Order: sequence, then structure tokens, then C-alpha cells
Amino acid sequence: MGKMFTRRDALKTTGAALTGTVLLGTAGRGALARQDTEPVTITFWHYYGGGATAPLEAVLQRYMDEHPGVTIEPRLINFSDFNRTLLQGAAAGDLPDIALVNAFDTTLFAESGIIQDLTERVTAWGGASEYFPGVYETSLWDGQNYGLPHLVDCYVLWCNDTIFSEAGVTPPATWEELATTAATLSGDNRFGLAISAVEGIEGATAYIIRLLAAGGEVTDVDSEAGQAALQQFVDMVEGGSMSPGILGWIEDDVATQFSTEQAAMMINSASYVNFFRREVPDLAWSLALLPEDVERATFLSAENLTITTGAQNPDAAWDLMLWLQQPEVLNEYLPERNKLPALRNVAAEPQWADDPVWSVFIEQLDSAWAPTGDVATNSAEIFTYIQEAVQAAISGDSTVEEALAETQGQIDGVLAG
Repeated sequence: MGKMFTRRDALKTTGAALTGTVLLGTAGRGALARQDTEPVTITFWHYYGGGATAPLEAVLQRYMDEHPGVTIEPRLINFSDFNRTLLQGAAAGDLPDIALVNAFDTTLFAESGIIQDLTERVTAWGGASEYFPGVYETSLWDGQNYGLPHLVDCYVLWCNDTIFSEAGVTPPATWEELATTAATLSGDNRFGLAISAVEGIEGATAYIIRLLAAGGEVTDVDSEAGQAALQQFVDMVEGGSMSPGILGWIEDDVATQFSTEQAAMMINSASYVNFFRREVPDLAWSLALLPEDVERATFLSAENLTITTGAQNPDAAWDLMLWLQQPEVLNEYLPERNKLPALRNVAAEPQWADDPVWSVFIEQLDSAWAPTGDVATNSAEIFTYIQEAVQAAISGDSTVEEALAETQGQIDGVLAG
């Protein structure tokens, strides 16, 4: 789905041998280097459109500058077409060396035999323990590793400091406090909180966060936790704390509402940090961890680097993937992408840990949730059904109970199929 700042849309192969490669410890990389010096081309498929394309191509160019004889051929495919194109490429015997995939789809492609089992390579590398646990789990299927996390993102609470100060309130610590604070900050054509509840996958994110915080599960929405979570959103819209416009807002629209001070708070990701810092310098804002209920939760957004089963140069592809894990590379690349490091050792560096904005996202990552197993494989359908329940309840087409009962049946059907 396009954004005005940056943001998105075979047989099983077991561990590939490390033929023609040696482990290096120079420059602290621990990367693999090819023993031969013959020219090599690495094909690289991704869906980073808009403002995300240039930073990716710049970091790939840096690799080529440091590795004479290596040519990387990136191919941009629209997010909405990416999975279908990769599946069609597998059927036609035309796959890239590297596919940069949505983390939640890693299981699907592993199960389909489209990407290689990298367990032996990852074990020999020895750096997997540095990943945030929830992030690393997205690269696993059937106990084996099928990718390396590329970057991550999550959601936090954005607060307008001026509006908060004038109202004499502080960032809410619980979801109950969030509702009260949002009501206090609403009025005069301003809403206390902005979220995205647009049709489709994106619009399910805020509700999933609220559901998880209430102690619920994505596979059990028709529960006490699921009903309480959705009822709170309905009540906030009906009470004027959230605009009914959320049913049509993508996350870009949410950011616009916040930047124009038509919303005092928003739930959004790191995708907008550079926009607010560079384009809206006079707006006073800060970040807070998402409120707690039974627990604290956020939604993980991530991508994984994978080597396909049709790769012509898997060793060269692996070398590039490891080079992209280096702190000096990530510290330059990630801020331009408005994204977070997937590696704890990188996240602990002053550039991230001491920054008042990035550090909040880093801390929030400890409570990040991502689908795994059958939920990951069917996440697109499940999230869409969940969002339809949000639409139905907030619009008044159904009661909360009716909407979630229907969605529960749909989710059960997907998982049973």
C-alpha cells in the first residue's frame, strides 16, 4: 500500500553447504567471502517502493563498491503483487538469488519449498542469538531457519506535547487511562486519538494491539478480551474521542491528523519519524510506550532476507546478507529507512539507545507480537476478517458480539482448512 512518507505491499531444500566460502573475522564482520574472484551477479527482489527504494539501492551500491566484481540487480515489485510474482516465478523456474519478504510470509514460502533452509549457514555464522526473540521467530519453520531478519518496526503512542501541557495531562499508562485522556483532549474539531481502521490488513493493527493487551489471542477474538477491546473502540468513537473517519484512514492519514493537530495522540509506527523531524520541525511531540492492560503489547512489522531454491549464486547471496547485518551498515541505512535494528547489539548502541525517539521504539520491541505457525501462513486472511469486524462494529452495522462471532467462525474455518 503506497504511503506519502515511506512504507509498504518446488521441493524443500535442506541446509545448503558452505562450498567455496570461508569465515572471516576481519573488521568485526564475521561475514563470508567467496574464494573465487570471478564476476558474479546477485538478483534481488523486493517491494520497497516510494521513498524506501533509494536507501535500499544506496546500501546495495555500497556493497558493490566494497566488492569489485559483484553486481547486484534489484527488482522492485509492487507489494500487492510480490507474493504472487514470487510464486509464479517458482512455477516458471525463474527465481532470484535473494527475496526480501514480509516476515509473516516466511513460513508460507518455506512450506512451499520456494526458499532455502539456512540453518547450517546460520549456525556456522553464530550471530542469531543477537536478534530480538520475537523477530527471529519469524524466520523459523518446522524448527529450521529460512531467513535473516532485515529490519523491524513496531507501534508506539505519539503524543502532542503542547496539547498535553495545556490540558495538564501526562501520557496514559493503561488503556483505561487512554480512554480518559483521549476524552479530555477532544473537542473544538480535535480528537484525542487517531488510529487506522481502514478496510484491509492495515486496519486490523490497532485492534490486534488492543486485543493482545487485554490478554486475548488473535485466534480467539470472540472472547471476553476480544469483546472488551472492540467495545472500547466503539465507545471512543461514539463518545467523540476518536473520529468515525478512522474507518477510511490508512496510517498516512493518521499521521496527517496528528501533524495538523487534529489529533492529540496517535498509534503509529517508526515510518514517520523522519517526516516529523524534517518536515514538521515546529510541532512539539514525544513518544510513549503503548498502554498496559493485562499486559503491554505492540504489533511487529518486519522483513526477512531469504535465499530462494532457484538461486544461481547462493554463496554470494549469503555473503551480502551477512554484510547487511553489520552495525556500521545498519547504523547508516536504517535511520534513512525510518526503521529499527533487528539485532540487540546494534539497538544497544548510543545512536539508538540514547535517542529520545528511537529508544522508545527499541524498548517497545520487547513486547512486540508477530504471528507464527498457521496464523502466519494465513495472516492476510485472518487480519482481513478481524478488520471487517472492526468496521462492522464501529459503523453500527453489527453489535460487537455479532461482529466478533462472525469473524470467529471465519478464522476457525481458515485454520481448519
